[in-house]
Amino acid sequence: MEDLAFRVLSPTIYRDIAKMLDAKRIERQAFIERIVREIQDELAGANIVGEVIGRPKHIYSIWKKMQGKSLDFANLYDVRAFRVLVQDVKTCYAVLGIVHNVWQPVPREFDDYIARPKPNGYQSLHTVVMNEDGTAFEIQVRTHEMHQQAEYGLAAHWRYKEGAYAGMAT
Repeated sequence: MEDLAFRVLSPTIYRDIAKMLDAKRIERQAFIERIVREIQDELAGANIVGEVIGRPKHIYSIWKKMQGKSLDFANLYDVRAFRVLVQDVKTCYAVLGIVHNVWQPVPREFDDYIARPKPNGYQSLHTVVMNEDGTAFEIQVRTHEMHQQAEYGLAAHWRYKEGAYAGMAT
């Protein structure tokens, strides 16, 4: 819904961001599929049961992050993003350790919203890592329960109110 409204209200900006994304859509999709497989393999090797999801970031979210953090498109790390869902908090931290062992963490791009949840109750581990090619990507790790809360609970409700509550974005 946000993307549709943004497309109507700011068609030039929407089109510019869409072009940047489209130019690399096939590459981005192949990258997402490869990283999902790599994470799944690493989890299997550690006997961890988890669901791995590669997800594209929506155009409005990209623009909002560019504005909020004064970034240009090239400096966005989460255009390629992944989510790992596991059964418990202990496993969240185990997955984080695996991720940081496989890929180089990007300094100052880690947030522990499990130990320190957002005021709206949102919980998750967020990290940005870089692969051997220098491509940065975000990985979020949370339990299935945290995911339900983020998508359908109070944290999701606050997502609609983000503009009124600076800093509350998920």
